[in-house]
Amino acid sequence: MSMPSRVWILAGFCLLFFSGLPAEEPCPASRELRQRLHEHLYITLSFRQLIRSDVFETVDTVAGKAWTGTEGRFRLTTPGHLVVSNGLFLWSYSVENRQVLVDSIETLDRWDPLTLLYDPEAVYRCRAQRAKDGKIELDMGAIDTLTVPARFTLQISDRSRLPEKLTYRDDNGSLVEVTLTDFTGRDRLPDSLFEFHAPPGVDVIRMP
Repeated sequence: MSMPSRVWILAGFCLLFFSGLPAEEPCPASRELRQRLHEHLYITLSFRQLIRSDVFETVDTVAGKAWTGTEGRFRLTTPGHLVVSNGLFLWSYSVENRQVLVDSIETLDRWDPLTLLYDPEAVYRCRAQRAKDGKIELDMGAIDTLTVPARFTLQISDRSRLPEKLTYRDDNGSLVEVTLTDFTGRDRLPDSLFEFHAPPGVDVIRMP
């Protein structure tokens, strides 16, 4: 399995940038979503990502857990992968490759999807809101033409006003669905969750 892609990080953390998006028309539901996500300083959740390729006739799935904190801090785990941010740096560790990629938040390009974790208003805008099958769907569009994906849909529970699913198509036309479950609000999590120390013997690569 390859290192987690930036789009994969985007999908797994839609709740982070939505918690910071402004409440604006034509998407009033974003205000209630933001309020729900701000009820607690920390959130834990589970997620499951499915990638369905019509070209290769394959279906790939991965499941994991996430912890989010204040000031852009988070921790995300899947089998064989770990992604951690302390709000200043982001570490992506692949057990199989024995490799760590390190990004500095300050050097991210404006159009980079990772930017949405720290400056959400710079990356996407809500284009439309609609009700469908007892859910609320928000259509999101990228501000910059270089951002990938250019569009995606976020499904919100009409009852809980929490995000449930993010859907988009990648550059290969594959359908990507990320389902979010088991939201738990917390008033405190250990600071150690949002720090990373590379295991002995792994390659550490600092991204430009």
